[in-house]
Amino acid sequence: MSIYTPAGRAREYSPLALNYFKGCDNGCKYCYVPNMMRRFNKNYSHENVISNINYDKIKKSAEKLRGCNQQILLSFTGDPYCNAENGETEKILEILNFYEHKVAILTKNPSKAKKDIELFKLFGDRIKIGSTLTFDNEKDSKEWENGAEMPQQRIDGLKFFSENNIKTWASFEPVIIPEQSLNMLKKVSEFITHVRIGKLNNYKGIDKNIDWAKFIFDAVRICRDANTSFYIKKDLLTFNNGVYLSGDEVNEDYLNL
Repeated sequence: MSIYTPAGRAREYSPLALNYFKGCDNGCKYCYVPNMMRRFNKNYSHENVISNINYDKIKKSAEKLRGCNQQILLSFTGDPYCNAENGETEKILEILNFYEHKVAILTKNPSKAKKDIELFKLFGDRIKIGSTLTFDNEKDSKEWENGAEMPQQRIDGLKFFSENNIKTWASFEPVIIPEQSLNMLKKVSEFITHVRIGKLNNYKGIDKNIDWAKFIFDAVRICRDANTSFYIKKDLLTFNNGVYLSGDEVNEDYLNL
């Protein structure tokens, strides 16, 4: 349980990361983590959230990397503000702030993170909070992400932090119904700091029937109209058909703290 360098698609989100929950209760159908974890433990249950955290080990890791000036993402294998979270993320943030690290939070429950707003403020410009935005209505969200906050709750949560001068961002991955992702992008583009845009990968063939070139065109237009900084992930970038993208907009480190 240490700060580490992610690989593959995860690296596109952050140069460093820290996972301290095993499991997640957001209930996302499309989550890749269960299959990944079952490679090492066939009895792994993603629904059972375990937080047997070794804070001393995390402190040593944070101390060792002090001054690295690289962003740490919380987190890939679990939601830092899942329903089972009970102060663990606050303790992690206190450690990372003490060692002056930069932190990016990704959660489907940003409203729950409001309880830590004063701690966020201590970081100054060394922290940002983001949420995965997938659907624009409660019906689809409950079907696909039944344990997470509903779409409007996520927007309201991000807006709360933005109004309190905390950097905010959004992840548009997976994209399951492009029209809904674009609608959510329109709703947050006016106040969000930046967005990362990807696609759906290898889930029951749904991704094969989506016009990804059109999605890129529409998403980029929304971002440019709102003057919102964005990054197009590599898997989506392969479908680009003539849309101009600057070097920054395809640079995985462009939007890091």
